[in-house]
Parts: sequence; structure tokens; C-alpha cells
Amino acid sequence: MTNERTRKRAHATCKRLIAMPGLLVLAMATAALADVDLVTIPTREGVQLTIYNSEDITMVREHRLLTVKKGINRIQFSWANTLIDPTSIDFRILDHVDKVDLVDTTFPSGRNDALQWNIQSGMAGKIPVEIRYFTSGITWKADYVGIANEDETKLHLTGYVRVMNNSGELYDNAQTRLVVGTINLVEKIADLATRPAPGMPQPEEAPESRTATRRDVMQERFKEVVENYAKRLGDDEVTAAKKVVKQGLSEYFIFAIEGREDIKDNEPKRLVSMIVADVPLECIYKLTDREKGDVFTKYYRFKNEKLKDEQGNDKDLSAMENLGLSPLPDGMVRLYSEYANKDLAYVGGTSTKYVPISDRVEVNVGRDPDITITRRAKDQKITNVVSRQYKRRIDDEFVMYYDLVDYDETFYYEEEIVSGKPVDVKVELERRFDANVVLWAKDAPPADWASDEPGAYVDLHNIAGRKERVDQNHVKYFLELKPGEKRLVTYSVTYKRRKMPPELNQEKKREPL
Repeated sequence: MTNERTRKRAHATCKRLIAMPGLLVLAMATAALADVDLVTIPTREGVQLTIYNSEDITMVREHRLLTVKKGINRIQFSWANTLIDPTSIDFRILDHVDKVDLVDTTFPSGRNDALQWNIQSGMAGKIPVEIRYFTSGITWKADYVGIANEDETKLHLTGYVRVMNNSGELYDNAQTRLVVGTINLVEKIADLATRPAPGMPQPEEAPESRTATRRDVMQERFKEVVENYAKRLGDDEVTAAKKVVKQGLSEYFIFAIEGREDIKDNEPKRLVSMIVADVPLECIYKLTDREKGDVFTKYYRFKNEKLKDEQGNDKDLSAMENLGLSPLPDGMVRLYSEYANKDLAYVGGTSTKYVPISDRVEVNVGRDPDITITRRAKDQKITNVVSRQYKRRIDDEFVMYYDLVDYDETFYYEEEIVSGKPVDVKVELERRFDANVVLWAKDAPPADWASDEPGAYVDLHNIAGRKERVDQNHVKYFLELKPGEKRLVTYSVTYKRRKMPPELNQEKKREPL
């Protein structure tokens, strides 16, 4: 009874487990058992790599046509010198499941880098199988190259993905999928890959019963992990059509790169992820007090949005030829400008961090002296004074003290902006103020404009165009300038200074006793 129960439990456990690796090696079986036939492991029909960039983890799915004979077939796989996690190996028979059955999974004596599947077959022929597992050592990185047209209104954008394979395994004829987003791992796959295989002696492990229990728990847990990721990432094959599939799965997105490539060990592979023509491009000229604040800086700006036709409708384009279907992964953006003779000039680059849908990418292309600015302080006054007045005797005389306890100090500024550009331009000016900003941006003042609380009360409402409070100390206003236009901008800031410390104003007035 005990042997029968053990056999059934082993049969059930192995059917729901574990199988596969990268280096799949045929075991040279002994001829002692007449009903055991050797199976030659064929080359892969195809392999799918799903690579995360937030963690060192890749899910591998291999498809092979396995040649079997009637009776017991023994197959041995080895993951020696690779970073495959042996506890995550999962073996599946995809066809003829009524005639072919995985009897059990065993581990060769004295080895911790191989396992053996024992398959009972009621037929002779080829059967499709899938082997899935996790590995570490495969990473990817995105980068983008954009070429602006001569009048800087359109951008030809090409996205690339560089896959680095340091897993110890070669993946030929591989279809690559990239996951953008973060996941949480309790344990690192690289650590799990270096542990002894299930069933092998564990370091400082207690009796065999404890080893078996731990093995079953690990296998069951990783079985659940594999199933969960398979469901989340999708079991469907991506067709060989020239496209990139971008699929959103709540907290992350999947990019399926077109075609298949050999992902060799220690040989980086660069893949094209998108080719998008005629991306709307804006030139923005910025000036800010965060820097020196006297020269404008030119930026190229484009958005991660779907391309529109002349009527403003979304263009019917493939995922590979469009934006706005998913976030853009972290990467380096390098932009070039094209001249009339088709020569290219490098204008600038920037490192991006996960560009969401509808968000924008800005690249600094350098300081531009063609737009100038002159700032003048026109006036200054102090009002709404609350002072402390008192006398203090010093030697034989009284000294009169006047301290400004509360007062308002207003500064009036004029800024003259001149565009030397031959085209219309958009400019953004950011100013810093030395207190918590209250902004008057529209026709009517804000509700807290008449407040007596301390702060910098900035009046920009006479400036045409958009104004905004950037943070506690900065405001920004936006202008559109015609070629050669000179614009005068005036504004004021009132600092409401409250509860000033005593004896700030020590003007001394002497009078006799």
C-alpha cells in the first residue's frame, strides 16, 4: 500500500512539474532494460524569451519535436554552466496526450546539473513538447535615434533594443519579448540557479524526509510562479508578420519584437523595436533661474502619442510604425538634424526614464543666442508697515530704535524678449522667488491674494498667454513670438514679511536727557 501511494504521489507530482533547461543533453542509457528506448533530442523548433528589465529574470519557452518509441523513453537534460533555475523547469506534452504520458522525473545519482524524464508512450513517432523555465543573465536596454527634417517640424524615430546574453546558453531561432515595468521577487533567479537541484543533498540539510519536503514545497511554489507568468504573459505565439506587438497587462507592458534571431552567449544582439516616420516635432526655447538665466536653451520635444492624419484622426498604422500604444522603455535618445543636402548633424541626447503614454520627451540641443532677453528692475516700495518703536538708554543719552515687524516689499520688473528667428517660436521663462509663491495668473486674483500670510505674491496676470506655478518657489510663463518680434513683459512680486526679529533696523536718533 505504501509503495502504491508513493508511486501515485510521484506520478502526480511529476506531471505538474518541472522540466527543461537550456543545454539539453541526451543521456546515454544502459542496455540493461529491454523495454527502455533512447530518444534523440532534436534541435529546437523555436524558442521564446520574455525578458524583464527591472529584474534579472527571463522566462524561456522552448518547442521541440521529440521522437519516441513504444514503451518507456528516458531523456536526460543538463543545465551545466548555465544560470537556469532548475526548480522552475516545466515539461509539457502538447499532442497525443492520450497516448504519451510523463511517468516521473528523477535525478541522476551524484549530479546536481541534470534531471531525467521517463516517458511512457503507446505510439512511435514524433510528439511536440514544450519546456519552460526561468534563467538569469539575459538583460536588455533600449535606445532611440531621431532625425529631424530641415525645418525641424518632423522627426523620423527609430527604436532599438540591445539584448545581452550572459546566461551560458545559446538560444537559436528565438522570438524576443520585452517586459516594461517592475515586478517583485522574493528570491533572485541567479541565486536559485546556483542551488543544488531538487532531490540533491542541500548544504547543512537535515534528514532525507526534510529534503523531500522542502523539494516538494519549492517545486509546488515554482510551479505556481510559472503558471502565473505564463497566464500574465500570454501563451499565444506571435506570428512572423513584420510587427511589434505591444500588450498592456495592468502594471507592465510587453513588447514582442518582430522576426526571430539567434541570441548567442556573450554576443550582444541589437534588434529594431520600432520605425516611426513623421513624428510631430516642436522646438521650445527655455530660460530659467535654476541656471544662470541669461541665455535661452533650445529643446526638441515630441510626445508618445498616436500619429494623426490631416483631419486629426488616428492613423491606421502597425504597432511598429506608431507611438502612443505603450510606454517607452528607459533608454538613451540621440537626435540629429538633417540639412538640405541630406547631411546629418548631431544636436543632442538625453537619458529617458519610462515615458508614459501621452507624456513627452525633451532633448536639450544647446544654448541659442538668437533669442535675447534683458531684465530690468523698474521700481521698489515698502507698504503696510507695522513697526516697533522704543528708546534705550546708552550712557547719558537715549537711543531711539525702529524695527519693522510686519511690512510688504514690492518689486516691479520689466523683461524685454527679442526673437531673431526667421520662424515662429515658443518660449518658456521660469523665475524663482525667495518665499512660498502665491500666483495671480488670470483676470481675477486668487482667493488667497488678500491673505496676510507671509509669502511671495507674484502678479503675472497682465502677461498674455499661459502662466503656471511650478513649485513652491518657481513660476513659469509662456510666449509665442513672431519672426523678429520684440516683446515687453511687466510683472511684480510682493513679499509679505511677517514677524520679523527685533532690532533689524537700528537707525540711532540721539536726544539730550
